[in-house]
Amino acid sequence: MVNKSKNKRKAAYVSAAALSQFLDHIRYVSTPKKVDAGLLRDYGVSEGNVFSLMSALKFLGLVDNEGKPTPAFSSLQVMGEEFVSNLREVVNTAYADLFTRLDVSRDSREHIRNFFSRNYSPSQSDKATVLFLDLCKEAGIPVAAEGEPRAVRVSTPRPVKKQRVPPEQVTPAIKEEAETPLTDDELRRIYLKKLVDQVSSPDTAGKDAEAIKAEAELRKAELDRIEQLLGITKKENKG
Repeated sequence: MVNKSKNKRKAAYVSAAALSQFLDHIRYVSTPKKVDAGLLRDYGVSEGNVFSLMSALKFLGLVDNEGKPTPAFSSLQVMGEEFVSNLREVVNTAYADLFTRLDVSRDSREHIRNFFSRNYSPSQSDKATVLFLDLCKEAGIPVAAEGEPRAVRVSTPRPVKKQRVPPEQVTPAIKEEAETPLTDDELRRIYLKKLVDQVSSPDTAGKDAEAIKAEAELRKAELDRIEQLLGITKKENKG
């Protein structure tokens, strides 16, 4: 469960370099009984980062309100993959409310900044965002690329609704077509008619009977060829 008292403080906004230096240092020292400003100075933390680092350690749950180190503090006094795994758990716990509301692998830096601005401190939202993204990187938590807009969620296209013809516009031809689908042979004949219409008529101008006959036979051969290509079988008319 998220510690609600955390929302009364500013989100961690210390510089990533100062926090990284502190985490490197505690690997080589025994766990202190209490972390306070004096100890941080002894660890080499600059005066300008003492207050913000102390606030960050409390926000991250590494020390309690009195400065006593928590089990999370001890979990980060390691190296390698164990450190990365333990840091991931610390980040997931400390920023649980953010992870509940945002998908950091898809939401942009701007979305994260706005979250800190609305829920913590507008004046420190930029620094809080920088630190959060750096912690995610160190903990192996995927985040959206720098400046990348919120990823578009791909949705299944909605089927296009077929336009309905008003009843008063339904002609007998439309009704018959809708009720009785055309056979393959009927479709071929329709296509044949369109091809036939494109075949030019015999040119008889200035030609003798033999030339006209030869051209007519050529046109008939073309039409027969079209019929054969379309697979249409001619039917003899029965008397």
